[in-house]
Amino acid sequence: MQEVDLEDYLKLFHRYEEQLRDFGGREREYGGRFALLFRQVARLLVKEGGINRLLPRMYIEVAQRYLERNPDTVRHFAYEDNRHFFLSELREWLVVRERGRRLNAMTSARRY
Repeated sequence: MQEVDLEDYLKLFHRYEEQLRDFGGREREYGGRFALLFRQVARLLVKEGGINRLLPRMYIEVAQRYLERNPDTVRHFAYEDNRHFFLSELREWLVVRERGRRLNAMTSARRY
């Protein structure tokens, strides 16, 4: 089984970048534009190894509860605002990680 890479997440988020930056969602909207992305990300979060070893444990635990159909977790993430916040926070963590990776690569290249 292939390990989850940072690029796997960034590819999923790419299509939603502009929307994730805009917190102008409709209050208490059920369903919504981030439902598919949330499910895809949850499936990635529960895979073993790779970048998931570095992720804050909270993201993985939430995804596990959601995929196990924990009633409180499913109800919470039925609302767009809650999915939006979760995905935005995760995306920011991933973007910071990507910037660090690029900076390290640039620094390493300058040494030689």
